[in-house]
Amino acid sequence: MNNQEYDINNLKLYSITYKDSCFYDLVKLGEIKEKIYNNIFNIVKGLVILSTCNRFEIYVDSTNDDVLLDELNQSLGIYTKYLHKYSGIESAIHLFRVSSGIESAIIGETEVLSQVKNAWEESKNMGYSSKLLDSVFHQSIIVGKRVRNETDISKGVLGYPQASVEFGSKILGTLDNKKIAVIGAGNAAKIMIDHICSKYNPKLITIANRTKEKAKMLINNRCNFEIEDLNSIVNKKYDIVLIAIKGGPFDFLKELLNNNNLIIDISTPNALESDTVYNLESVEKIVKENFTHRMSQIPLVEKIIEEETGKLIDYLRKRYIDESISEIMKYIDSIIKNEIEQTKKNINKGMNLDDALRIAFESFTKKSMRPIFNLMHDSYKGEISELIIEYYKRNMR
Repeated sequence: MNNQEYDINNLKLYSITYKDSCFYDLVKLGEIKEKIYNNIFNIVKGLVILSTCNRFEIYVDSTNDDVLLDELNQSLGIYTKYLHKYSGIESAIHLFRVSSGIESAIIGETEVLSQVKNAWEESKNMGYSSKLLDSVFHQSIIVGKRVRNETDISKGVLGYPQASVEFGSKILGTLDNKKIAVIGAGNAAKIMIDHICSKYNPKLITIANRTKEKAKMLINNRCNFEIEDLNSIVNKKYDIVLIAIKGGPFDFLKELLNNNNLIIDISTPNALESDTVYNLESVEKIVKENFTHRMSQIPLVEKIIEEETGKLIDYLRKRYIDESISEIMKYIDSIIKNEIEQTKKNINKGMNLDDALRIAFESFTKKSMRPIFNLMHDSYKGEISELIIEYYKRNMR
């Protein structure tokens, strides 16, 4: 019997992350993901590839390490030099850390958990996963959810656009039912608006940019919007004005100071220079506080990972026992079938029923118990024989 479907030692990980290579390389690796699936699947029991802008990781269930590594070297080419290899339980622990967000470029980010889940589901849908990989990835989702429910690892924003929104909310008490102006239509402005609409219910968001068409691209269906010209928005009053544009400072924006008390400018360089305007330095304090707090949560996250790693090991052991019992029962079933056929032959030859049944039962008992008897003889100097004898004595009473 060679049951290795749940053997954690067969779990391997080949990893390249943002720590080893640049964003461009990781994007290029993502483009050859399908090729790697096709080239490697036939030499492994299971395969899941996690490909994001921050990592390219190949999780495999395999005992064919040398052939696998040769194939990876050919498939990855020059990127092979960046590979980090993990084996056995350390591969699972790494995945748990990834799902928890503590291996991300932004500690505690939440998107990675859905990326892990999607990678696993993609592999399952293509028929590439295995029982071992299913067990490990299922546990990683549990880890990711526990970590975010039981710790503050994902609490508090770390990006300056989100932090500027939270800074304004802290001053006003909330952004619900507020009139908000966003000047700019780049990535920072988009992040601001998405964050506002995902967390608050503002009365109106007014977007102003050099080109209205670009400003319209930031509109979503979660908030009320209007588009304004840059020249006209400076003469209106808002509860808060958020600025994120390039090329400053701009003199015409000084008109904002006449009607607006709360202006936060995270442009670099500043779009509006004034002692009454909050800038990146003002927002940076929130970012640093949040980062420090997230870092303080890592020991709590690692404790959860340790607990869930123990649960995974226990589960795999139980599954191994269950699968082994299933194989033993198949072996016993084959003995029964053989004994039935032999008993029929004995009766057909004239043997009386009692003798035929006695021979069948004796033969069945010897054949089915032979592995245990052999083990007892082989380990007569150790504890195994004593354990088996004691177990049978207890159950024969």
